This record gives sequence, structure tokens and C-alpha cells, in this order.
Amino acid sequence: MLPFLLVALATKPTLEHPPVITGNCSPARVHFTGHISAAASGPVKYTWARSDKPSNATFTLNFASPGSLPVTYDWFLKGPADGWVVLQVVSPEAASSGRVQFQVKCGK
Repeated sequence: MLPFLLVALATKPTLEHPPVITGNCSPARVHFTGHISAAASGPVKYTWARSDKPSNATFTLNFASPGSLPVTYDWFLKGPADGWVVLQVVSPEAASSGRVQFQVKCGK
């Protein structure tokens, strides 16, 4: 019988909420700030998923040592909108921050 092992995730993405919304809807800027923590040195690949489309770009953080590094993402919108963003680690293992929702209101 194999012993049961509890293994902690080597990477952990977190996303601050709510995001910072600036501008007057021509466009409005929705600014997301997060961190990715890694338990070991090496590259960590991540992406941003949005409510309006799947992720299409992958980015790489190179950890010189275990720790946490900041990441940011800006979404520019022309007009009122609501949606969500998720910070996703792709490798060395899949992990997700969970959705951070926002609402852009324009006018009075």
C-alpha cells in the first residue's frame, strides 16, 4: 500500500479585487493587479482569461528564487460594460486565481 502524500501547489496566482477603474468611457481603463507565488526558481507561464473571450497570449515570469512577483493587466472599454478576469498559471502546473468581476458605468 502506498503512503498518502499531501502535496502543496508549487505556484499560486492571486488577483486583487476590485480592480481600479479610471477614465470616462472613451475609453475606460479597468486595471487588474495580481501576484504569482512560486515555491521554486524557474519559469512560470501564465495568461489572462476574460469574460468576452478565451485567453490568447501567454506570458512568462522567471523566478530567480522562490517568492512572489507582481503582474498587471489593463482592459480598455468604450462604453458601459460588466465582466470578469481570471489570472491563470499554465505551467509548471495549472492554477487559477478565481474570477474578479467589474462593472463600468458611464454617464450620470
